[in-house]
Amino acid sequence: MEMATKPVIIGGRTAKKPLIAALLGGFLLLGALLSIFGLTGVAYAVPISGVGEFTVQFDKLNGSGFKMYGGVAEAGNAPQTPVFVNEMDKATIQGLRISKDFPALGIRVVIVASEPVSIDGLVQKATQINGNISFGSLTMKESYVGDTSNPVEKAAKEFTQGADSITIENGDIKTVYLFQQKVSLPGMKVYFEKLN
Repeated sequence: MEMATKPVIIGGRTAKKPLIAALLGGFLLLGALLSIFGLTGVAYAVPISGVGEFTVQFDKLNGSGFKMYGGVAEAGNAPQTPVFVNEMDKATIQGLRISKDFPALGIRVVIVASEPVSIDGLVQKATQINGNISFGSLTMKESYVGDTSNPVEKAAKEFTQGADSITIENGDIKTVYLFQQKVSLPGMKVYFEKLN
């Protein structure tokens, strides 16, 4: 009796209905969680990352304790993407709209706040920043880093920018990471839009 094993190649298919049900269930859970934050109005230490690039838009941002430096971050389509790392001690945002497109599902998840949003300890890693920007007491500095083999450390320390205050009007920011030590989202609403 011969007992040889033969390799068998099995082709698979993705069961679309359970996949879509799981994804929509996850989005509904996320929406419920964000709604709880909306009812209480405050969330602490909230990071958003690992979902690829998303868009942050607003009418006006007033911030204090601004710092910007270069860095590298993981994005949905690349393991290392060059970014601008922006930090603010405090920020107030009017007309906030955060959105993320999911082309495979044909939907966009949107989070809006109808009232001014207050943030303490904002850290954002952006790939593109658009808007009308003004600074108070702006400092731009280039520093010699030396023979460092770490390109992220070199990018973060070689060129830095800081300001006591920053105002951005008509902001449109593409970002891959967003962290707030404390955020208040009065009038928050989460909904889905169909992509064209």
